[in-house]
Amino acid sequence: MQDSKMNSRVKKILLRVCAEDKYVTIATIAQELGVSTKTILRELYEVEQWLTAKGCSLSKKTGAGIKVNGSIDRKTIILDILQGEKEDNIYSPKERQIVMISELLQNQEAVKLYNFTKILKVTEGTISNDLDKVEQWFEKQGIKLIRKPGLGVYIEGQETNIRKAMVHFIYENIEEDQLLGVIRNSLMKSANQSTDIETKTQRRLLNLINKEVIHKLESSIQDAEGKMGHKLADSAYVGLIVHLALAVQRIKKNEEIRIDQEFLQELKSYPEYLVATEMVASIAKNFVIKIPESEIGYITMHIRGSKNRNDYIKDTKKMIGNFELVRISKEIIKIAELETGRLLAHNENLLVGLVNHLGPSICRLKMNMDIRNPFLEEIKAFYPELIAISRKCSAVVEKQLGIKMPDSEIAYIAMHLGAAMETVEKLPKPVYRCAIACSTGIGTSRLLATKIQKEYDNIQIVDIISTIHIEENSLREKNVDFIISTVTIDYCSIPVVTVNPLLFEEDKIRINQQMRLLVNKVDSYSSKIGNEVKFKDKLFSLQSYGKAILEILENFFLMKDDEARTIEEMIHRVSSLLGVNAAMAKELAYALQQREEKGGTLITGHGFVLLHCRTNAVEKLYFGVVQNKNKIYAINGKNQREEIKLGIIMIAPEQNSENAMETISHLSQMIIEKPDFIRVLEQGIQEDAAREVSNILEEFYKIKNEHLKGE
Repeated sequence: MQDSKMNSRVKKILLRVCAEDKYVTIATIAQELGVSTKTILRELYEVEQWLTAKGCSLSKKTGAGIKVNGSIDRKTIILDILQGEKEDNIYSPKERQIVMISELLQNQEAVKLYNFTKILKVTEGTISNDLDKVEQWFEKQGIKLIRKPGLGVYIEGQETNIRKAMVHFIYENIEEDQLLGVIRNSLMKSANQSTDIETKTQRRLLNLINKEVIHKLESSIQDAEGKMGHKLADSAYVGLIVHLALAVQRIKKNEEIRIDQEFLQELKSYPEYLVATEMVASIAKNFVIKIPESEIGYITMHIRGSKNRNDYIKDTKKMIGNFELVRISKEIIKIAELETGRLLAHNENLLVGLVNHLGPSICRLKMNMDIRNPFLEEIKAFYPELIAISRKCSAVVEKQLGIKMPDSEIAYIAMHLGAAMETVEKLPKPVYRCAIACSTGIGTSRLLATKIQKEYDNIQIVDIISTIHIEENSLREKNVDFIISTVTIDYCSIPVVTVNPLLFEEDKIRINQQMRLLVNKVDSYSSKIGNEVKFKDKLFSLQSYGKAILEILENFFLMKDDEARTIEEMIHRVSSLLGVNAAMAKELAYALQQREEKGGTLITGHGFVLLHCRTNAVEKLYFGVVQNKNKIYAINGKNQREEIKLGIIMIAPEQNSENAMETISHLSQMIIEKPDFIRVLEQGIQEDAAREVSNILEEFYKIKNEHLKGE
C-alpha cells in the first residue's frame, strides 16, 4: 500500500484501534463505521500491511478482537502519521469488482468498458486489471467471462450456475440480517453512517433482487408456511425469498433453469413438492408468468433444505438413517478428542448437536445446494486451529458419503466442537520417554528432536543416539518407551518408529499410533533428583562445550563448487578438501556415502542437503557449507524432485563427548529455526557466515553457562 493514498475505511479502522490500549471487537468497529463485519475482516490485511511498514504489528485474540502492539509513545506517533495520510475516498479495488460483477450478472448484453470507467471514475487500464479478478471469481462459479474488443464484456454459463452465482454473490457481500432488513422494508439502518461509496456499492448489489418483487412474494411464502404447519427460520425465509426473487426476474428474461429428470421424479415423492406446486401457482398468477416444472423442483429443494433440524430424525427418505448419523457423529468426536486432547466422547450435548446439525446439512449437500455460514470469516480469522481440526473431522463425512464438505459446513462443525470444548476438561496425557536416533547421532537427529519438542508436549526426549551404538540396557535404565529414528533399526526389542527428519503428517500418524499402543501406561516415572552437580563437574562441562566450539570455529569452511553435478560428486569434493591424505579422504567419503544410502539427507522444501557422519577419518569437529554452481537434484521426502542449492557439512570423530555432539547438532537445529542463518550461508561470504556461526555458538555457550549455574 502506498503512503500517498490510503483507503478511507482502512484509515478509520487504524484510527480506532490505535486510540485504544485494549482489544476492540470486529463487531464494534463494524457497527461504528456502519459496515458489515465481513467488510472489516476484508480490510484487515491492508491494516496489518500498513502497521508492519511503520514498525508495528496487529494482535488478534480469540473472542477479544484486535489491537495494535506498541508503547503509548509509538501509538501516538502512529496516530500523528495517520492524521497526515491522504484519504482515497473513491471505490476500492474490491468495491469496483463488486459493482462490475453486479452489472455483469444483471445484463444479458455486453457491457462496454466505457460504462465501467464512467461509473467507477477510473481508467480503462484499471478496469482491465479489475476484470482479471472478476474473471477468476466467475470461473469459480463455473461461468465464463467473455471479452470482445469493441463490443465489451459479458458472461456465458448454464442458468443453474448463473443463479447460484447471484445467490453466492449476494450472501458474500451482504450480511443475512441486512437482507432480512431489506425484506422487511428497513434497508440497512446503518447506511446513513456508512460512506457514500459503501452505500452506492450495496445499492448496486441489491439491484439483483427487486424490492417490489420481494413484497409480492411474501404472501405466497406465508401461505406455504400455513400448509407446512410451521414457520421458516429467518435464514431459511431469506434464502427462499432470494431464490424466488431471482427466479421471477430470470424467468421474465426467458432464462429457464434445468433439472435432472430422474431427480425431479424423486422430488415429486416428497410432501414439500405439493407445497411448492401450490406456491408456484400463486406466484405465476401474481406476476403473470409461466413457471416451468423445473422451478418447482428447485423450490422443493429449498423447502426441504429449510426444514427444522429435528424433523430429519424422523425422515429417512433421501437421507441417511439416524443410526448412520450417530455413527458418523461419533467418528467426528473421536477424531476431535485425539486432536484436542479433550474429553469429548461422553458429551451427550455435542453428539445430539452434531446429529441434528448434520441431518439437514447432508441433505442440502446431496441436493447440490449451498450451505451458508454468516460466521465463516470470523471463525477462519480467530479460530484457525479449530478450523484445522474440523477439516480433519469432516474428512469422515466426505469419505463415507462421497460428498465434498464446503468451508461453511466445516466452520459449523468447528462451532459445535468449540462450544463443547469450553465445558470439558483436558484428557490426562501420559508422558512418553523417547530416544531420538539417526545413523550418527548428530545432524538429522537434532532437527527431528526440535520438531518433536514443538509438536508434542507429552514426549520427553531423554537421549539422542547413534543407531550404530544402541545400548538397550542403558535406554531401559532411562525408562525409554520407544525410539524415534530417521533410519530403520533392525533387531531392537524397544519399539521403533521410523520417520522423516522434517516430521511429515504421515510420520505424526505413526508416532500417534505408537503412543496409542502404550496408552494404558501410567507415567509413574518421576525425575530422580541426583546430588547437586559439583563445581568441578560444572567446570569440566563448560570446558567440554568450549573445546567443541573452538574446534568448529577453527575448522569452519565455505566452499564454492563449480564441478559437482551429483550429491556423490559433492561428497568426494568435500572429502578431498578435509582428508589429511588420500586414505583419510577415501574413508571420509565412504562414511558420508554410507549415511546417504541409509536415507536421503535432503531437507525437504529448504533446498539444501545435510551431509553428516561420525568417522575415524577426522580427529576434530567440522562444520562447513558447499555452494553449488551447477544444478543438482534429488528426490525429497514428498517423493518430488527438488533442487539442491547448498550442502551443509557436519563431521565428527567416531569417539567424542556428548557435549561435543550436542554443540555441533545445535547448528543444524538453528538452520531450521533461524531463517536468517541459512540466508547468510546462501550468500556465500566467508566472513559473514563465520561471524553468524560464532554468534550462534556464543549464545549457546551462554545458555549452557546459565543452566549450569542454576543447578
